[in-house]
Amino acid sequence: MSFLIILLCGFLSCTKVTIQGRLARKSIKNTNDSILANCLIFAFTTILFSTSLIGGTSINVIGYATFFGIFSASFQIFYALALKTGPFSISCMLINLSMIIPAVFSIIVFGEELTLLKIIGFLMCLVAMLLNTKNDDKKINIKWFIYVILAFLSTGGISVVQKIYAKSAFAGELPQFIALGYFVAFLVTFIVSSIQRVRRAEINFKVNRSNIILILVIVTSLGAFQYFNTLANSFIDAIVLNPSVCGLSTIFLTLSGRIIFKEKLTLNQLWSVCVGLVAIILISF
Repeated sequence: MSFLIILLCGFLSCTKVTIQGRLARKSIKNTNDSILANCLIFAFTTILFSTSLIGGTSINVIGYATFFGIFSASFQIFYALALKTGPFSISCMLINLSMIIPAVFSIIVFGEELTLLKIIGFLMCLVAMLLNTKNDDKKINIKWFIYVILAFLSTGGISVVQKIYAKSAFAGELPQFIALGYFVAFLVTFIVSSIQRVRRAEINFKVNRSNIILILVIVTSLGAFQYFNTLANSFIDAIVLNPSVCGLSTIFLTLSGRIIFKEKLTLNQLWSVCVGLVAIILISF
């Protein structure tokens, strides 16, 4: 059961990133476009789970969801700013290191087991990510570093909130948690996007049929991912779940680039897939 849900989460994460990458290449030209696109993604994800709110929900779930939504919106904003101001691959790798945050948190707070094999697997997962990192033309700078740290802390915060919620007495209201969380994320990005419009910032993103279709696919995969990922947090240790999902997503992305987009795999990418698979096996013990 644990392996299947991790496999599913890795696949859903890969699907979301792949389609969002296509949307970015097609229609997103700057940070303002990214914020607007994510605003729509958050809105549609809220609608996807909105029927769960018909019967109401507890004030405690609203509290968890508020933190989840703020972290989700913050991550997308700072992630877009990091990619705009610095190297793409290095930004992604450093931000993905945020899986350390929920792992350490869960070991300290929930007493989750830490074994030598899991430590070795975790480190090998980091090596696999490093092998997938390419040299970019953009130079690193202090502004980029700040955005990376904020994105790192934000996505780590998402995972911590999910873990706390999944272990709480209110974990049964999962659809409500997701609906309210993304409603909060929608409000945050809507406010930021509105401020940018008032300032007459450049916004090129078009709300047309083609983009809406891509957004709906992203929303479906994102909604399913967050549902099963939060559910998995209730019975899978963070040091197993987060690196495994991240590693599988990276492997799926690498293989999909070869199968779907006919991209030639580099030697480093092949090594990354091999090391990543071994890492996932070791972490699972």
